[in-house]
Amino acid sequence: MLKEEQEHGIISEVITRAFANVGINVDYHFVPWARALDMAKKGAVEGTFLWYKTPERMPFFYFSDEPLVKFSVVFFHHKDLKFNWESLDDLTEYKIGAPIGSYVSTKFAEYEKNGVLNIQRFPSDLILFKMLIKNRIDIFPQDIIVGYQELNNHFSDIAKQYITNHPKPLTQRDAYLLISKSNPKNKKLMAMFNKGFSELKQSGEYSQLFKTAIKNSNKKFDISSQRELYTRVLTENPSVNSPKE
Repeated sequence: MLKEEQEHGIISEVITRAFANVGINVDYHFVPWARALDMAKKGAVEGTFLWYKTPERMPFFYFSDEPLVKFSVVFFHHKDLKFNWESLDDLTEYKIGAPIGSYVSTKFAEYEKNGVLNIQRFPSDLILFKMLIKNRIDIFPQDIIVGYQELNNHFSDIAKQYITNHPKPLTQRDAYLLISKSNPKNKKLMAMFNKGFSELKQSGEYSQLFKTAIKNSNKKFDISSQRELYTRVLTENPSVNSPKE
């Protein structure tokens, strides 16, 4: 199980261990961002991660007491592109790719809605990186650690050499575990996660997991900017129906 979670990504491992502290097992399913949120909202699964805390989501989800991690989003681009930017107004001439259902920032969403920026949405980050490599899009906003984990895990050394990132962060925000309010039992489930997550951090295991992940990566970054490799839906193992106190 531990090996499988390591393959899933660092945040899924964090969630697994936090729930394990309170006697709960977790299953994961890989789906696109928008579908993950919709499934959790409707109660088809117990929860989803990693998401920003927004007023629109509050009526439908319990948010973890503490963020799982802080996002540090930068623009990835092809090395052949001489790219620089100071504000979103500098990006009007670029073809921007982004995952379907992902939220980048309020101004980014406003500019997308009003057609100020040329933003094309696609089902997955991997598709977006492939399009970057082929110069079919110009830039792609993604968390810096996530981006390089995806490149390291899914692309050849030859393909990776074409991609770099601009150092200026677009956003830096906390990301949370969301548990659906559609099931009355889920309030207790979130309380148990909060307890297990707090224990994980107090023990030093949380920090050690990230230190190990950074050590095993081809690039080194600040722990505060870590994030999960993919969006995943969190589903409850049957044993959760009778959780340990």
